[in-house]
Amino acid sequence: MELEIEELTTTLGSTQLERIGQGHCGTVWAVRCSDCNGHHHMAMKREDGAPGRSITFEHQMHQKILKVSQSFQFASFAIPRSFGYLASQDSATWSGILPRLPENYTGCNAIVSEKIIPVSTSIRRLLVQNLRPDVNVEDVINSQSNEHCLIRPYLGRRRYRHSEAEPATGQQRQRLRAFSLRNFPLHLDQMEQLGIDAGDYAMAMADALAFLHWVARVDGNDVEFVLAQPRSQPDTASTQGQIDERRLNNTNILGPHALWILDFDLCRDLTLDEKGIEQATKAFWRNDPFYPRPSSSNAENQRLWTIFEERFMVSSAEVLRSEPDQIKQLPKRLIERIKQATGTIAIGSN
Repeated sequence: MELEIEELTTTLGSTQLERIGQGHCGTVWAVRCSDCNGHHHMAMKREDGAPGRSITFEHQMHQKILKVSQSFQFASFAIPRSFGYLASQDSATWSGILPRLPENYTGCNAIVSEKIIPVSTSIRRLLVQNLRPDVNVEDVINSQSNEHCLIRPYLGRRRYRHSEAEPATGQQRQRLRAFSLRNFPLHLDQMEQLGIDAGDYAMAMADALAFLHWVARVDGNDVEFVLAQPRSQPDTASTQGQIDERRLNNTNILGPHALWILDFDLCRDLTLDEKGIEQATKAFWRNDPFYPRPSSSNAENQRLWTIFEERFMVSSAEVLRSEPDQIKQLPKRLIERIKQATGTIAIGSN
């Protein structure tokens, strides 16, 4: 077998793989593991989602981003390792995987990457107890589907709160029963409620955006940021090893954790010119509200934007220090355009 993915095949087990995620591009599968502390696993992302999304392209973009990441030492975010590409016509490999998938599944294009290890049971309990008093804590915690909890840090949006005193309608009760901790959105006001200082995350996202734009030279369109456990086995052969040693602040609340960046299937190459600035501006605003936003009337929102802007300028200057002056001016130009575009580009717009 060309790919070292025996973990996903009948060679090393016969239990059914667990579906740990699903998005527009496809479903994500991994070996079931209720306690991944101290070891790592693989995740397989199948191209069985919406038409027009390409796993092949995502693999190519992921490889490009990983390759350039080896030359720059950003210690504030992590990128999943890639273990390879699996073609739909690779019947030999699929014959070892399909018995561990649900009946009637067939081979398709897929990518195999490092599984991002979800937050621990104690952190899941913390989230539910403090942020969702309207659900049964034990039911949520004991649900197998909620074990793979990755936290989406939304620094650019405050959660809209319904009155807790208002009785739930039948439809609302149904939503509560279907409550999921997968890709859990943690909004800024909820971070404040938990006592979390989001400044570290603002700086890490600024580093990530500077890396994507000026090092990888991609627009970062529709990338996702998640908080999860740090990598347990650092790769000493690359700067990812240094990234893996990073422990963000707020460990007294969320335990040791890292900011991971993933999902590159909608990223596109970025030219370092005015056209690229417009492209990057659009990608910034149309993404989910991970980044802090400018021009807010809320003091905490504005504090985070200032942290983000200042860190982005410093990190950009560092990676562009050998470039001509014309290129060095692009980060400042991008920040200006992001501010100018406030309120003009809707999330998810084309």
